[in-house]
Amino acid sequence: MDSNKLTGFTLIMLLIVIYYSYFSPNETPVVVEENEKTGEIINEKIIIENKEEEEEELNQNFSSNYKEEIITIENENLIVEFNSKGAKILNVFLKNYLTNNKKLKIYGNNESDINYHLISEESTDLDKIIFNSTINKSEEGIKLSFKANSNDNKHILISYLLNKNSYIIENNISYNGNSSSNKSLKINWVNKLKHQEVNISNEKIQTTIYYYSNNEDFDYLSASSKNDENLSVEENLLWITNKQQFFTSGIISKNGFINSNLKSIYLNDSSYIKTLQINTELSLINNTASFSYFFGPNKYSLMKNIDNNFYKNINLGWIGVNFFNKYVIIPIFNFLETITGNYGLIIFLLVVLIRLIITPLTIKSHLSMAKLKVLNPEIKKIKEKHDGDMQKSQAEIMELYQKTGVSPLGGCLPLLFQLPILVSIFYFIPNSIELRGKSFLWASDLSSYDSILNLPFSIPFYGDHVSLFTLLMTISTLLINKANSQMQTIEGPMKTIQYIFPFMFLFIFNNFSSGLTYYYFLSNVASYAQIIIFKRFINEEKIKHEININRKKTLNKKKSNFQIRLQEAMKSNQKAKKRKKN
Repeated sequence: MDSNKLTGFTLIMLLIVIYYSYFSPNETPVVVEENEKTGEIINEKIIIENKEEEEEELNQNFSSNYKEEIITIENENLIVEFNSKGAKILNVFLKNYLTNNKKLKIYGNNESDINYHLISEESTDLDKIIFNSTINKSEEGIKLSFKANSNDNKHILISYLLNKNSYIIENNISYNGNSSSNKSLKINWVNKLKHQEVNISNEKIQTTIYYYSNNEDFDYLSASSKNDENLSVEENLLWITNKQQFFTSGIISKNGFINSNLKSIYLNDSSYIKTLQINTELSLINNTASFSYFFGPNKYSLMKNIDNNFYKNINLGWIGVNFFNKYVIIPIFNFLETITGNYGLIIFLLVVLIRLIITPLTIKSHLSMAKLKVLNPEIKKIKEKHDGDMQKSQAEIMELYQKTGVSPLGGCLPLLFQLPILVSIFYFIPNSIELRGKSFLWASDLSSYDSILNLPFSIPFYGDHVSLFTLLMTISTLLINKANSQMQTIEGPMKTIQYIFPFMFLFIFNNFSSGLTYYYFLSNVASYAQIIIFKRFINEEKIKHEININRKKTLNKKKSNFQIRLQEAMKSNQKAKKRKKN
């Protein structure tokens, strides 16, 4: 062997010795930890690896000659694919809803996964076991069972039940291992959600994890945040859901989930919304864990029949608005659905019905505004008389209202009663799955914005498109404000502000549901028509006559306690001012 070969061989041997001494992949790094009870030094890493070896041996005990296979079951609503390896749900399709003209896949992209981990006298990862499957069909539905036997007569049985006309898959997992009071089932669910809707930005801010505890506490991770959200929940949770704009996938348990960790990861992606992670645990009762999956639409008539306020996955607004939506708007909307399947017409009829219901309030409001307009010249004189003294002016104006029987709030209060309707509609229509994919006039999807012009650039706070219904809503709002100002003779800053707000709506509502802006546009048209009709039939002379009659009636009438207290407060205030001057 020449010197060059000898040198090369020596260097190679030296490198091998160094590598296996310091960088060997088979070497276990020693992590030293002191045993709290004995003070003995233990190798934590080796213990962990030993546990993994034990788990691998246990999984091998459950091994069989069965081949991995995909099993499909379905009912009228769902197509569900299962993998015999891990005995888990692989894909779920909603048969009655489409995305890009295909059946909507609510769960099951390559990046999504459900994993079961059985904790008993030992730990078993069910993903490493191939189960034998059997299917039983009945009039009630389909039952799919998976079974795995071990060499020491233990078995794991997993069954799924899908009833007819249901969006719920019942799941039971049982294990006949050694008796132990600490048996539990860990569920690790990673769900990478694909975009299903046209309005991607709106879909993102409505997608997150919702949960509901046995203390009737409902909460959720932030949906609008672009940061990762991570939360550990100590409470016993009755359901946990991956809530999207129009669809929900979740788990439900009467016994409750414990030790839950929930995570939402925002994805800056044109194909995916977010990655939602649910890590939770179920205690085994009589060696069995029982829970259910829900895969379905966010439809109130469906979700209200599921226990523990499952309908809260639909955002119907805060308490008062929520009540109004559930017991007024939704029943009317559902009734109109029995008349026609044209949702543009349904929204039109909804406007007509609501307008008929609130007509008495509207008439009262317009009448009060007409009375205030008649009194406006006298109010101006009082302000000129007490120029600079607002307190005296207000006191005399209040006395004028008292004598004439005119309420200064008469024009506002009826409008305030209409506010819950407007707010209820604001929550109901954008969250109504019935409008998803339904076209009307130029709007291709009433659940998304109606674009008549796509801009080659994006305008801050406005967007990259022009919504025609939003434009019409803005113009009609301006017309109503102008008509109302003529009836009320509005002066001062409010006269300018009433024209600023509609332009703000132009920016706010441009990305909103076209069904919502269409409703507001129709509502404005109805309001404007009522104003024109009322102005045509109003008789100012008759109103003046009525006001004069009220003056005569109250001429010798004693002052009310409120008026007396108000005058006394004014006098004491004036005396205080004089003392300060002196």
